Amino acid sequence: MKTLADRLLAKTTPGPTGCVIWTGNTNSNSYPRLAIDGRAKNAQRIAHELFVGPIPEGHTVGRTCHQVDLSCKGGVTCLHRRCINPGHLFVMTSAEAGKSGRSFGGTLATRTHCMHGHLFDEANTFIRGTGARQCRACRRTWARDARLRSAERAEQRKQAFGDLYAAQQGFVTGVVLAEVRDRNFALAEDLTAEAFIRAWKAWPKCRATTDAQVRAWLRTIARHTVIDHYRVKRNTVETATDPTAWQYANQPVEQSGGCYSVRSGRQLTPA
Repeated sequence: MKTLADRLLAKTTPGPTGCVIWTGNTNSNSYPRLAIDGRAKNAQRIAHELFVGPIPEGHTVGRTCHQVDLSCKGGVTCLHRRCINPGHLFVMTSAEAGKSGRSFGGTLATRTHCMHGHLFDEANTFIRGTGARQCRACRRTWARDARLRSAERAEQRKQAFGDLYAAQQGFVTGVVLAEVRDRNFALAEDLTAEAFIRAWKAWPKCRATTDAQVRAWLRTIARHTVIDHYRVKRNTVETATDPTAWQYANQPVEQSGGCYSVRSGRQLTPA
């Protein structure tokens, strides 16, 4: 009966620079796989455990033949991925594996300067929570550019809303004036201003693209502004501010005349 070592060596062939190349099955990344008890396992780990020693938990197997061969570009075509020569195998942590070799992570870890030429020294290096390095000078540039873009967008928003106000003020005033009682022009002006304040707050969420859609959107806001005004007025009780009146026995009253709102507790100025 074949031993595990016999099965392992039966699927190999000599390779360049002393490599022992695996000829059996591989996974999608070209790493050698050997089935043991119906489960496919990494043949390099098996070779290391058989001929070198156990692999500590949290460690993986590296290959010195790949590290010294600078002509190898790596990837799935890398011949060293299929090398199971015990003399070429060594153990390292997963973090060390990510920083070693010519992988993308390894290349980044060995850089001395960022992509814009700033030195990765102690003062200029920011370590993210993932352990990745970032250039502090570049981070400051990104933050400044982000602030400038935000300010530019805010200015564009103000300009667009200013154009909207100039074009639709008369329309909104007409909608409000048609809704207020007794055609109170002073009240209509106040509610028009309130309607545009509400429109400004809702402006980022407005999806209207045509003049008709914009007017329908403003009409809805204007009508709700008038409705809310009369709803608040209907639920507010106004009485004279006479400190001797019994209804003010337990409420602070300002001696400024006018009316007092029992519902809101605010001093109301005379009309």
